[in-house]
Amino acid sequence: MYKVYLVDDDGLILEEMATTVAWLDNGFEVAGSNTNPLKAIDEIRTLSPDVIFCDLKMPVMDGNEFIRQLREDGVNAEFVMVSAYNDFENVRTFFKQTGFDYILKPIDQEELQPVLERLSEKLSRIKPQSFDEDSYDPITENPVFNNLVQYVNGHFGEKITLDSLSKEFNYSRNYICRLFQKNTNKSLNLYLTEVRMEHAADLLKDKTILVKDVAALCGYPNYYHFFKVFKEHYGYSPKEYRESES
Repeated sequence: MYKVYLVDDDGLILEEMATTVAWLDNGFEVAGSNTNPLKAIDEIRTLSPDVIFCDLKMPVMDGNEFIRQLREDGVNAEFVMVSAYNDFENVRTFFKQTGFDYILKPIDQEELQPVLERLSEKLSRIKPQSFDEDSYDPITENPVFNNLVQYVNGHFGEKITLDSLSKEFNYSRNYICRLFQKNTNKSLNLYLTEVRMEHAADLLKDKTILVKDVAALCGYPNYYHFFKVFKEHYGYSPKEYRESES
């Protein structure tokens, strides 16, 4: 699991983010949170989270100053700014500090999901998680996991979450999450994304299929979401990838 830290001067927003966002589905756990940015800096130094979600407008210091101080301290984390403000200078300053993404309040879960998927994808490349070979169960030796993987591989074009798998197979979300982590060293969503991307790449080779239809067939009704995930995964846009296969 990758660790997430949340900073916002509104305690209700912190509680909502911690409890309603699909962290577990995407391979994240909330390691800590704080309404005070100064206290948050001290805790972050100790916890070393992989991702930090922070508000822009906060007392004592704003989000950009908060990030600047952590960068100066050598904190190597991905930053996502959460703000009700969308003015150019604040956004520009954030991205100059190598911020990962800037999302607006109130948080829309459907808009946040592709951000989480891209974060998981990036972290899996730059911060691969340790893998305990002694606890590894080959897929062929685990019938429960076999069934889960077979289902995901056959229904990748549909909406699949830990909740939907839990209802389908009558196992707890935590149990399913642990199975994917143990057997693939990936979260459910990262595994699902890789399956979808593999099929998308194959479908793009057939130029009779519109790119938007490729997106829909692979479980992405929102083309913009598909575009961002595909480019993050392959380094090319879907159109560029299709042209390179000519």
